[in-house]
Amino acid sequence: MARTTRMRTVGAAAATVAILALTLTACSDSASPGASGDAGDAGGGADTNKIAFVIKPLDNTYFGAMAEGAQAAADEAGVELMIVAAENVTDDSGQATKLNALVNAGYGCYVVNPTSQTNLLTGLVPVSQAGTPIVNLDLPIDLDAAADAGVEITTYVGTNNETAGAAGGEAMLDLVDEGSQVALIGGLVADPGNIARLAGFESAVEGKLEITQTVAADFDKAKAKSAAATILIANPDIKGFFTPSGDMAMGIQQAVEEAGKTGEVAVVGIDGTQDQLADIVAGGQPAAIEQFPYLMGVQSVQACIAAMAGTDIPSTVETPVLIVTAENAQAALDAFPAPPEGFDVPNPFE
Repeated sequence: MARTTRMRTVGAAAATVAILALTLTACSDSASPGASGDAGDAGGGADTNKIAFVIKPLDNTYFGAMAEGAQAAADEAGVELMIVAAENVTDDSGQATKLNALVNAGYGCYVVNPTSQTNLLTGLVPVSQAGTPIVNLDLPIDLDAAADAGVEITTYVGTNNETAGAAGGEAMLDLVDEGSQVALIGGLVADPGNIARLAGFESAVEGKLEITQTVAADFDKAKAKSAAATILIANPDIKGFFTPSGDMAMGIQQAVEEAGKTGEVAVVGIDGTQDQLADIVAGGQPAAIEQFPYLMGVQSVQACIAAMAGTDIPSTVETPVLIVTAENAQAALDAFPAPPEGFDVPNPFE
């Protein structure tokens, strides 16, 4: 496999085709990154040419890009990838049922992007007991609950959400005057990623900006738009909105535009979706925090390949974030969903 991540998208349809099952086979380099070890032993006797990928809903652009990255890495390595997805971000039982259908089906590694920190633990018990590697992607599994259940997580791949939130705070500080009033529109109240991103933002702007209120919009674009519209009416002095979601950022920006305040009220959101980047290029949102879910997908498959080969791998790999503004938005958009030129990231599992 390539030692740096420069794989490009194969089209938006690739992320959504076959939500229940997507099996890809390609001829490329060896599936092993060249590390020592008995792949059969590492996979508990399972097929090290097959990876199961359990993810949140693919109609969400963030998770769609994640699936595209996994697909590209699997295609390049010549391994088969089975993707199953939750129906929505709160589909805990439905996602668990889809994982259960893949258990004992001969997969050499399982990548799991759970809808909650515990919903997949029951299904992962036999996977862990068989010695099959488990790669936790994006939302961290509750490690205490995992230990109690007898589930061993091989590695975690994802963004440090507090770091991403802090980057959002830095971006906001560059856009509004010190002492300005800003509002936070969060996702699901109990979601750990949401909590960490909001906390990171708050830490970065503490003593510099006034956070007038924080509301929850459940990671829903329409709800975020409605919340922003209400805030703009109630508080005409608001100068900025921060949100931990790209889709919600688009909804908030719509509210800002409909209020006639484009250029007066800054919207900063995490994810860096294609829509966000295009909006920055078009002169809408002034900044976004690109999180590279595509890269997360790539690295999760790279982790599986290394683990199935018996390679010792780090317990945690934090994927980088990038502050995108009008200055670099076109380059980011041209490369999307892969990182832009000059932002190559080595394979951390080689």
